Amino acid sequence: MVCRNCKMELPVYAKYCPSCGMQVHKPHVHHDLDVPKGSASEARARHVVRLLEPAYHVIEVRLEDARVDKPELYDTVRRIEAEAVKGADANAAKIGRWLTFLAGLAPDVLAPTVSALLNPEADVSADIRAAVERFSAEPVH
Repeated sequence: MVCRNCKMELPVYAKYCPSCGMQVHKPHVHHDLDVPKGSASEARARHVVRLLEPAYHVIEVRLEDARVDKPELYDTVRRIEAEAVKGADANAAKIGRWLTFLAGLAPDVLAPTVSALLNPEADVSADIRAAVERFSAEPVH
């Protein structure tokens, strides 16, 4: 993604352009998906987006790692986010698989992701909460 003002390549989850300071506008996940129109589902999507900001920040400040690229981590968290906003229609197995990926290659990203999904404000389904709780109980090495 590039800055609309100065055309500089932006870091993955930048809120402001590091060159010119212009605010970066990124569409929310619930605009990319078929989230039903309505205050409840859109509010849930906004809460999940806000709660996952620390995970995106960890990715942004993370040192380069030969095992995994930052865009791959960003994409994984974004997929988790996209699945979580589906509410009762979310697939807990997919989220579990993506969390396993994070646990193996980026436990520093796993911790804020799990914390966000377990937050009561996230309003995730019981199946997702159960899948995420398995990761919160395991020690991170």
